[in-house]
Amino acid sequence: MELEESAVINEIKTIFQSENESAIHDAIAYIHENGSLKTLPLLFDLLVTTTSDNTKNDIYNCLADTKDKNATSIFIEALHDSRFVNEKARLLSAMWQSNLDFSKHTEDFIQLLLGENYETALEAYTIIEVCVPNLTDEQKTDFSKTISKALEQEKSEKRALLQATLEVLQ
Repeated sequence: MELEESAVINEIKTIFQSENESAIHDAIAYIHENGSLKTLPLLFDLLVTTTSDNTKNDIYNCLADTKDKNATSIFIEALHDSRFVNEKARLLSAMWQSNLDFSKHTEDFIQLLLGENYETALEAYTIIEVCVPNLTDEQKTDFSKTISKALEQEKSEKRALLQATLEVLQ
């Protein structure tokens, strides 16, 4: 079985390196239906190399449907990977759409909320909102203190977003 999966992964890698958009689309659809954790990094690698908006959309749709709870670490690694600096908002969107539990990484989302542009911060807020029921009271208090401190300095349109986050953490 392992050998068969390895062969499939190698075939997908070959297709992703081709310029055949139809074959790439079919390979993404295959991963969408039959993929494993081992195929997720292939999607992330393709996300970096493709210039096709259709391919990117296919990838994000596939990522948003990921249901394996062990995939959270792969998403978090991608979020911290400098290759995805321009993809953070869409990556965060796929993460919250997946309904996976990212609550162990709430601090990462708080940092994105505080440090990124409005669009990325909004997506981070959405994940934080989903994580709140899984946080301890102590975590909620700590995150609220961090956001309150940042709110004192914030002058941009993110002010309202930070305020909303504080309300969600109550």
